[in-house]
Amino acid sequence: MDPIRTSIRKGQKVKLIVMTVLCVGAAIYGGWQVWFRIPERFAEYQENKLASEQFNALSQKSAEGETLTDAEVEQFYAAEKITNKYKDDPPQQPSKYDALINLWVWFIGGLIGVPFLLWPFWKYRDGGWKLLEDGSLITARGESIPSEQIQDIDMTTWRGLINPQASNKATWRAKLILQDGRVILLDDYPWDGMASIITHFGHKFHPDTWDADGEPIQDGIERAAAELDQNEGAAEEATPAEETDDAEKPQSD
Repeated sequence: MDPIRTSIRKGQKVKLIVMTVLCVGAAIYGGWQVWFRIPERFAEYQENKLASEQFNALSQKSAEGETLTDAEVEQFYAAEKITNKYKDDPPQQPSKYDALINLWVWFIGGLIGVPFLLWPFWKYRDGGWKLLEDGSLITARGESIPSEQIQDIDMTTWRGLINPQASNKATWRAKLILQDGRVILLDDYPWDGMASIITHFGHKFHPDTWDADGEPIQDGIERAAAELDQNEGAAEEATPAEETDDAEKPQSD
């Protein structure tokens, strides 16, 4: 048997790349706000405030009949020019929380997200899940499961052939059953090549249902579907019986 390695699907890679770009954009925006735009807004606020105070003071002095000096006249017109510049949209003083929010939420938050989003590309550069030649399985987390510990695989939802009522999400999945009772979820949706691992175990444990290429065998699919219906019907019948037994028990005072 040739070893099988899974890789991150193209759609998942695109999603990670898009989110990385968004995080980088958020960091750039936050940095621009903290070190450029907020100081600029504060400078505009201070400029307009000082110009307005100077303009009002000189206007009041002139209105009281005092003669303005040449320097004060120049200051008056300079102040008037600045106040006219901000007349339609007077600058507001930035909140004391503006810089903190932009620093922590946008800049630092964006930067922190980048390595987490790029880490899967590095971690799974040699493959995520690995099915080795001896039949042992290495999970995406790095856990090694020897072939002798793999007892069975639940294929009832795979492709929706045995259980057509399975959700669309479940039809991408199969469950590997280990001897110690643990269940390992094999999800084909995020992993390119996972289908080959699933169908390998499907043929190994259920050769009458799945052939060596992972394609369904019609007779085996029908038998598996009938067995599933029978098990579900038995479970439904057992539940009312248990309730009846509980109801018939005498109640203690």
